[in-house]
Amino acid sequence: MNLFGNMSTNHRSWPILLVIYNLPPRLCMKRKYMMLSMMISSANQSGNDINVYLSPLIEDLKLM
Repeated sequence: MNLFGNMSTNHRSWPILLVIYNLPPRLCMKRKYMMLSMMISSANQSGNDINVYLSPLIEDLKLM
């Protein structure tokens, strides 16, 4: 995502979406069933280090 419209910037944002997959196929990809759980802002690509950001989210989902 390019937040400020400047293509030469090094800033990147990674949206993390949660999608409910136990709905019928015609409903699971509709906008009202998707949730933006977090935005990861970084100056470089997250790559393999994305699990550092996702571990609190995964722990919360396990508790639910």
